[in-house]
Amino acid sequence: MLGFDLDLLNAVIACGSVDDLRAAAERFCDLYGFSIWIYGLAGPDTALTNYPPGVVDSYKQQRWHRGYDPLINAVGRVRRALAWDLHRPQPFDKRMDRMERSVMGQRWDVGARSGVTAPIFDRTGAFDYAIVSFSRDQPMSTIEQRRVEPYTQLFAAYLHSVAPSILLPERNATTEVPKLTGRERDCLSWAAKGKSSWEIGQLLSISVATVNFHLANAATKLDARGRTLAIAKAMRLGLISPV
Repeated sequence: MLGFDLDLLNAVIACGSVDDLRAAAERFCDLYGFSIWIYGLAGPDTALTNYPPGVVDSYKQQRWHRGYDPLINAVGRVRRALAWDLHRPQPFDKRMDRMERSVMGQRWDVGARSGVTAPIFDRTGAFDYAIVSFSRDQPMSTIEQRRVEPYTQLFAAYLHSVAPSILLPERNATTEVPKLTGRERDCLSWAAKGKSSWEIGQLLSISVATVNFHLANAATKLDARGRTLAIAKAMRLGLISPV
């Protein structure tokens, strides 16, 4: 399996339409061997996906994401990207009730039998959570699972920095671009290049604690949970240059 395609992140940042979002998700699938994908927002219950429409409509009508989906529940417990395989019980609870088995059965029927799902939890409460999930019909090896989990989490953070403003433009009509200090932009820019807090401190001649302070302030201003989503949003808003 290839390493992560940084050009894909820049393509996500440049997305300006639903078609662009779809193209980015399809590119991820092509790169990492998936065929089915979904980006879903809980709260407005909005999804962008290539799942069959009937499956998505049934899922939303039953509101299975409100505690009845074993996959969403498992991802919620670990609060990070999670690889899964319906051929094996882990990481799901073996004691699923009829409704939970129905949810998983629909995935099996459409060929979503193994994959990886990443959550994004919103800081401001605008959404309960968002998920990005990729799947296929063939099992994944343990090596594939371990490598694709961080790739999916990173892609999810960047996609979520862009997608809500495209899918729900009315919710973002009055959004103002936050004002970051020079130090906050510097720290975010170096973090975007993969530098650790210690390395950023050495480059800027400041302490690790000060670096973390600036990154945390930037994340708060950007309404982002953590530096990865803060970097993605800062790039999207033109506050720092793309990687």
